[in-house]
Amino acid sequence: MLAHHQAAPQLHHPLHRDLQSPHHPQHSDRDVSGGEDETPTSDDLEAFAKQFKQRRIKLGFTQADVGLALGTLYGNVFSQTTICRFEALQLSFKNMCKLKPLLQKWLEEADSTTGSPTSIDKIAAQGRKRKKRTSIEVSVKGALEQHFHKQPKPSAQEITSLADSLQLEKEVVRVWFCNRRQKEKRMTPPNTLGGESTHALAPGHGSSAYGPLAPGPLGLSSTQLR
Repeated sequence: MLAHHQAAPQLHHPLHRDLQSPHHPQHSDRDVSGGEDETPTSDDLEAFAKQFKQRRIKLGFTQADVGLALGTLYGNVFSQTTICRFEALQLSFKNMCKLKPLLQKWLEEADSTTGSPTSIDKIAAQGRKRKKRTSIEVSVKGALEQHFHKQPKPSAQEITSLADSLQLEKEVVRVWFCNRRQKEKRMTPPNTLGGESTHALAPGHGSSAYGPLAPGPLGLSSTQLR
């Protein structure tokens, strides 16, 4: 009974706890490079995650670049958070095993580059370029502002024409005008209550027509201010 209940040394990482269950037996005698059909051990996954992170940083790719490349190359879209959790060994054992061969293929292709742009480089460049396009330059923003003052709600044809002239995507122009109209609403104070109320509150009208205001419930006398 003592031999049966004697447990292996407890490992602190959640990935190792998954591996201690009967569904995930450890295979310490297997070769790491023996093939994708073999279930990797916790040491295999930990070593690969560390190696992958080091190589990714050295190659100059972000976690978001990797997720974008995996989605385009292999049809499996992964977020930056998923890649981050893989490198930190915070995914479940099953998900770690599923993601490892994809990242391994990505790493092999990235390592095989000899200075010429590969598909991974192109995909990463497209992702970075797409992000920069949404940050509109000052000169372009000035042209959009001029058009906004002329026509705050442009038609679809006007948006297309404006996007072509400014070399922007139509969706970027459309979203900019939507955001600009919302900003205009926030900046405009709700003082359009009619001409009479506006004149009644205008400076000078109260003093000339009614004289100085007498101390009342809303006024403060000199003694109250002391």
